[in-house]
Amino acid sequence: MAGIPVIDLQLAAAAPEEAARLRDAAQRLGCFRVAGHGVPRVLQDDMKAAVRALFDLPDDAKRRNADVISGSGYVAPSATNPLYEAFGLYDAASPADVDAFCASLHAPPHIRYVTYLFRCLSCRFFPVPSAPSPRW
Repeated sequence: MAGIPVIDLQLAAAAPEEAARLRDAAQRLGCFRVAGHGVPRVLQDDMKAAVRALFDLPDDAKRRNADVISGSGYVAPSATNPLYEAFGLYDAASPADVDAFCASLHAPPHIRYVTYLFRCLSCRFFPVPSAPSPRW
């Protein structure tokens, strides 16, 4: 069994062979591990804690994240898939969408801030034309 490939984003931007590895992993496996992303460890840890806090919310709070795209939103674990739970966020690169996501869950300011910082770093790799304008 082949392992999950590790793709260095800094190399992928400059080296055609790394970009080809990324494309191959995405098309063939549908997943890959990321290195060279520049996200500081402390922010990674803060984001994991923020996500954990959101998933620890009561079910009625999580269900407020509904119909982000028609038929999407919060997905609770089920008998068929007891290990899967997800939220819907239309565009993680959009400050307005991140804010709407946090507002729908009544996320506290520190979770909004960490989500915003993570979004900003993501935009280094997936830039968007709009400027960040958080409302916390």
